[in-house]
Amino acid sequence: MTFQIQAIDVGYLDLAGAANVFFIEGPAGFTLVESGTAATWPALETQLEQRGVHPTQIMDLLLTHIHLDHAGAAGHFAAGDSRVWVHSFGVPHLINPTKLLASSRRVHGEMYERFYGDLWPTPEPQVLAVSDGQIVSAAGLAFRAIETPGHARHHHAWLLEHADERHVFVGDALGIAVPNSNFISIPTPPPEFDPLAWKHSLQRLRDTAPTHLWLTHGGLQSSTTAAARQFIDRVQARLEEESALLQRLAAVIIASGARESDAYQVALSQAIHEYKNWLHPKAVAAGVSAQNNAKFLGDYFVRMNLQGALRFYSTNA
Repeated sequence: MTFQIQAIDVGYLDLAGAANVFFIEGPAGFTLVESGTAATWPALETQLEQRGVHPTQIMDLLLTHIHLDHAGAAGHFAAGDSRVWVHSFGVPHLINPTKLLASSRRVHGEMYERFYGDLWPTPEPQVLAVSDGQIVSAAGLAFRAIETPGHARHHHAWLLEHADERHVFVGDALGIAVPNSNFISIPTPPPEFDPLAWKHSLQRLRDTAPTHLWLTHGGLQSSTTAAARQFIDRVQARLEEESALLQRLAAVIIASGARESDAYQVALSQAIHEYKNWLHPKAVAAGVSAQNNAKFLGDYFVRMNLQGALRFYSTNA
């Protein structure tokens, strides 16, 4: 039986190891999990062709969720007649991405044009809604969707069983494994960060008894069940400590007054400073270089996480 999985680094944010697309060859052809951004499409197209595969040969694209670093090139594949499988909440946003793109522009600011680009609309017949536990047949292989909210409400991990291996493509459900270090970063973007749901999702991933954990941001992180469980436990520990700090910082900011007030802006600025002073030493202790600290955990990341925490804790006080 033909079977292989390759992580393709698409050069997201112009950083090595920042994001992967997973190229899977099965007995009936090729499929991908994740698409990368529209901005990384040329790099992905080149790397597929280096493997002797034209993008139009990808008949099925499986998405973990619709954030643009995971789904931004979905419309490019749909233009070549690929089927796009996604959580039902994500379907309307792929058909008409206007609201998704506006939200992404707000979150990513000046980085949007350079690193993301516009998601092309996907024709409605080619977007297929996926529900929890559903089996999707692609490339002659069976992928099972595991609903895993927390980072985003519309999030699935994908389980692929082969021989005695259980491969799980986790999207952002297991955070970001910063390259060349032992540090796990927890991304909490608006508008759907939910630490309680995320903790439940981690247990769901444990329950699958995975052997291989494939992180969109980090690549392959385990090849045995014991190692997979240890990694998930590390993610939970990081999630709990990150959420505790973010809850405390968000409470102070929220209590400072209206968003337009000077007091709010002062509280936000102080929170950013405190968050960085708390986060960066942890990353350095786990082997993150100064360069990667700035690139992966800099002001942009800190502000994004605080925005997500403010959104959650302001409505879940």
